[in-house]
Amino acid sequence: MERTDNVITTYMERSLHSALKTHFCPDETCHEVKMGRYVADACDGKTIFEIQTGAFGRLSGKLNFYLENTDLDVVVVRPVAKNRRIFWLDTESGEMQRSARPSPRHETLASGLADLFYVRELIGKKRLSFCFVLMDVNEVRLLDGYGKDKKKRATSVDRLAGEIYSLTYVHSIDDVRDILFPLLPDGKFSREELSKCLKLGGLKLWSAQKLLLETGLLSSERDGKRLVFKKIDCGS
Repeated sequence: MERTDNVITTYMERSLHSALKTHFCPDETCHEVKMGRYVADACDGKTIFEIQTGAFGRLSGKLNFYLENTDLDVVVVRPVAKNRRIFWLDTESGEMQRSARPSPRHETLASGLADLFYVRELIGKKRLSFCFVLMDVNEVRLLDGYGKDKKKRATSVDRLAGEIYSLTYVHSIDDVRDILFPLLPDGKFSREELSKCLKLGGLKLWSAQKLLLETGLLSSERDGKRLVFKKIDCGS
């Protein structure tokens, strides 16, 4: 996407996706590489990089194909938006304004890890890793919504990469354990406590809970009408 000061002139590939692809594989001749019936976001001859800015739900087939039909390492890159700021684009004037305040929505590493539930059968596969990029993300929305300020239910058209704070790699279930277990209490705890500790709710909380249960990191039992959980230590 091309920008001049506060005017966006062209929307092509989503900017966040493109920026991460370039960060992990700077050589643009290695971008969009045909791999059988799939197209890899980037491949430098040693590693295939898949930039996943959305859900992991439809990723299994593609990753299995790479692992079964190449001898390359495979890295799935997932941005985690620590801080967000909204930029508003006036479709008539082309001017873009930054929101006075940052968005109250924040992602944590736990939020990114929750997405692993959808590819849980692949965690620990040889040559496959998941890289979670903790970073700032700026979202561009059109002033085409409802209300006097035209911001309600406005159209999101792009996301821009901001500062990168850290890269966290997950190669195995042990890595998930090492990241999440320090956040969880010892002994038995409720779903409400799980939500508070991981700072997750809704579908994200459900995904994290299912991931931890189905990979054997948590056990669960009924305590009256409540479902309670307990961490399962290594070797137990």
